[in-house]
Amino acid sequence: MSEAQPARAWTAAGWQPIEGDASGGRPPGRSPIGETLAADSWLVVDGEVLALDRHRLRFADAVAEAGGDRLDALSAARQAMGLVPAGRWSPRLDLTPDGLRLRIRTPPPAGGTVDVVTARRDPRTLPSRKGPDIAALAVLQEEETAHAGIAVEPVLVSPEGWVAESAWSAVLWWRGATLCVPDASIARVASVTASVIVELARQDGIEVREERAAPADLDGCEVWLANALRGVRGVAAWHDGPAVGEPERAAAWHRRLAALRTTPTGVRR
Repeated sequence: MSEAQPARAWTAAGWQPIEGDASGGRPPGRSPIGETLAADSWLVVDGEVLALDRHRLRFADAVAEAGGDRLDALSAARQAMGLVPAGRWSPRLDLTPDGLRLRIRTPPPAGGTVDVVTARRDPRTLPSRKGPDIAALAVLQEEETAHAGIAVEPVLVSPEGWVAESAWSAVLWWRGATLCVPDASIARVASVTASVIVELARQDGIEVREERAAPADLDGCEVWLANALRGVRGVAAWHDGPAVGEPERAAAWHRRLAALRTTPTGVRR
């Protein structure tokens, strides 16, 4: 399966290729599935996934919020796994006005470090639902990268100026031995990967604290971006922002999450 693989539509018979759709013939940047009302994606490595049920539930909840069928979304997500070949892949599910769609894509490189910048604007219209703002966030990243003159991931802040999330990832940071996350009142997508990290930290006896923090408040902190496709990435530099600390813990936690991937039960190939 490659980038030229047709998108699939969810039907009464399961996932079926969309006739005439091949990624290779599309103009750059044009989606094969149209408008996205809700979406989710995860990383599959030789059939193994981290916290697949959480992704399925998050997608189903988003579909229901957008007016779709929650149980149908759960079934579609379960059957999508049976279409993923051996190797390293990222299934992406979308709810569109025409129904559920599936694409199985080559994921980006995981781990490593990342440079960030505080976004100069917030294009999100539905910050708590993954999907509707994906195209706008892609435009934002292009803008901020062009402005910075280097590849960066923009960090979004709330109207009050508190760190919320980056364009594609949850933001976490360390104050000494305490792991910090944005306060629950700050609107953002509920990150599956961040939720796993928080649970592991608590199991280790690490204090976890919610904070309302402006970018400047993260001066000296080890800062992470975390999502399903890339895992844990340490922030190497915050351009025109705080002087963040060295990401000393990030690589070990990235490996720890990778070791927790499992083969979902009931998946047939």
